[in-house]
Amino acid sequence: MNAFVKHLGQKYSDLAELVKQAHTGHIRLEGDVYVRHGNALAKLFARVLKLPPEGESLRLVVNGYHEVDQMRWEREFDGHRMQSCFRLKGEYLVENMGPVKLWMKLGVEQGVLEYHLSKASLWGITIPRIFAPRLSAYEKEVDHDYVFAVRIDLPILGKLIEYSGKLQLTTI
Repeated sequence: MNAFVKHLGQKYSDLAELVKQAHTGHIRLEGDVYVRHGNALAKLFARVLKLPPEGESLRLVVNGYHEVDQMRWEREFDGHRMQSCFRLKGEYLVENMGPVKLWMKLGVEQGVLEYHLSKASLWGITIPRIFAPRLSAYEKEVDHDYVFAVRIDLPILGKLIEYSGKLQLTTI
């Protein structure tokens, strides 16, 4: 059993079959996505955090490795690499992306995987809730495609980044 399955527990069985497959073993997801940033200050912050550049039809390749103690996702948006590692920490699945840590609880609603952000930290310092990012993210299956969307908003700034698309799954 991998870290993702452990975190979801009984809810794992409620996921759409393709979403289950996308979180088992070594996988690759490929397809075209859009990436959008917010205002000029958000664009600057996105660059500092090394988030992917904007584009309406970027090729995204995701290599996922689901192991007992962690889940690693290596994403490449038209050559721009973004990696993260998810580990179990008590009741949370914690995503590490460079200096940022996102403490999440995952849920399943009608076969759709939902990410719920509980807290965030930057360079090891917990961000007070009033300044913390807001996350809206899901994964689902639509007509045999893996469909996902991610949006991160920051207080005052508004949208930092959003990206979404339809991907095809292959196992490695």
